[in-house]
Amino acid sequence: MRYKIGILIESDFYEPEIEYYSTYFKDAGFDVHFLSRLWGNAELTFKGHEERRHFKCNESFENITESDLKSYAAVIIPAGYVADRLRFTDDIHKLPPACEFLKKCFADKGIIKGIICHGAWLMSPISHLVKGRKMVVHNNLLGDAKVMGIDYVDQDVVIDGDLVSARTGGEHIPFAKAIIETIQNEKSGIRNVETGFKNLQKALEAKIDSLEKKIENLEKANHKSNYDPAPKNYTQPKTGGKKMARVLIIATNYGSWAEELQAPWDACKKAGFEVTLATPQGKKPLPFAISVDPDFVDPIQNVKTNPEWVCNRCKELLAGDEWAHPKKLNEVNMKDFDAIAMTGGPGANLDMANCWELHKLIMDAYKSDKIIAALCYTVSTLVFCRDPENDYKSIIYGKRVTAHPRAWDFYGPGMAMSYDLYGVTEDNKGTDVITPGFPWPVEDLVRDAVGPNGACIARINANREDPQVYYDHPFITGTSVESSIAYGDLLVKVLKERGL
Repeated sequence: MRYKIGILIESDFYEPEIEYYSTYFKDAGFDVHFLSRLWGNAELTFKGHEERRHFKCNESFENITESDLKSYAAVIIPAGYVADRLRFTDDIHKLPPACEFLKKCFADKGIIKGIICHGAWLMSPISHLVKGRKMVVHNNLLGDAKVMGIDYVDQDVVIDGDLVSARTGGEHIPFAKAIIETIQNEKSGIRNVETGFKNLQKALEAKIDSLEKKIENLEKANHKSNYDPAPKNYTQPKTGGKKMARVLIIATNYGSWAEELQAPWDACKKAGFEVTLATPQGKKPLPFAISVDPDFVDPIQNVKTNPEWVCNRCKELLAGDEWAHPKKLNEVNMKDFDAIAMTGGPGANLDMANCWELHKLIMDAYKSDKIIAALCYTVSTLVFCRDPENDYKSIIYGKRVTAHPRAWDFYGPGMAMSYDLYGVTEDNKGTDVITPGFPWPVEDLVRDAVGPNGACIARINANREDPQVYYDHPFITGTSVESSIAYGDLLVKVLKERGL
C-alpha cells in the first residue's frame, strides 16, 4: 500500500511551499517524509530562502531501498535552490546521490513524480528520464528544458501520466492538489486527470443536449400536461457559458496609493468582471499626490515607485467617470458579490482598518466562503476584523498572509506625514491630519494575528520583477505597491478557478 509522500529538502527552500505540504498532504491522509542527503549525520538543519526559517531533516534518501519505495505514492522536487544544492556530486564521475534516488523513482510507474519551478535542475544529470515528457518549468529554465528535450507546455500546472510539474513555487497549492488527484485517479485506473475531466465534460454535454432535445420535442408536440417548459424556478442548463464574477472593490477616502487601486481595477475589468467601487464616504477615492508622481523616490527603499505609464493611467481614471460615483460602504451588501478586494494606501489606516461597516462586509464574505483580498496596509483591516465564534481571534488566525515589511515603514526622525491628495475639490479634500509616519507597523500586527500556526510573509526583497502575493483560502494578500499588478492578476486567477 502506498501511503507515503516524499519531499526533497535542502537549504534555500521556499517556506510557504514547504509549510503547505507539511499540512496539506497529511490532511489528505498520507505520511509526509522530508528527505535529504545527510552526509552521515543523524540530522541536519536547513534554512529557508525568504525568511531564513529553520527546518530539521532526519531522513536520508540514500537509505531508501527499492522495496521501501513501494510504500511511496509520490516524490516531489520542490522550488527554490533545493534542486541545485542536491545535484552536487563530490565525485564528478558519478551521479549525485539525489539523481540516483530519482532514477529508482522514475523506474516505478506507481510513484507520482512532482517537479515544481527550479526543481527541474535536478533532472539535468538524468535528462533522458524527462526527454519527450510534457512539462512546464520556471521561465528562467526554458533553455534548460530545451537542452533536456522536454516537451514544454505553457501552463501553470501540467500532468503527463505519472509526472506532474508546475511553473513556479507560487503554484504550490494547485500543484499539490494535482498530485493528490493524480494519485487518486491512479488508484481508479485513470492515468491522466485531464482525460478524466474531459470525458466527464463530454458525457455531461451529451446529457444536456439530450435534455434540450426532449424539451424541444415536447414543445413541438404541444404536450398537454402540468409541464411548464420554462417555469419560474427552472434554470436552463448551460452548455459552456460562465457566470460573470462580481467584485466589490474598496478604497479609502483619506489617500489611496494610486496603482494599488488602478492595478486590481484594470485586471478585473480586463477579465470581464462586474466591478463595483465603494468608499467609506461614497466620494471619489483620491490618491496621494506623490503616488502619481513618476519622479517620486521612496525615502526608505531609495527606489522610484511609480512608472510613468502607471501615473498616466491613474490620472486618466481619475479624470474619467469610472471612479467618480462610488457607493458608500453602508449602501452595499455582500450577498450581491463573489469577492471583496481592498486597495491600499496610507489613508486606509485611518478610515478602513477599524471600520464597522467594512468589517461587516468582510465577515459576511468570510461566513459565506467568498474571496477576501487585501493589499498593503489594508491587511490591517483583516487583523482588526474579529470572529466572535472563534474567541474573537482575527479572521486570519492560522493563515498565511503577506504584510508590508516593517523595514519599509515610514518611521523615524523627520518621517511625519501629511495626507496631500491629488485632484482635491471643495467637497472632497481628504484630511488635514498629520501622523508621525505610518500609524503602526502592520508586519508586527500580522505576526500576532495569525498565531503560532499561521505565517506572516514580509519579504524585504519583493520588487516588480519578483512581487509577493499569496492565496490561503479565502484570503488573497499582497505586500505593497510593487505587488499591485500581481495582486490583481491573482484575484482574477482565483475567481476564474472558482468557475466565475
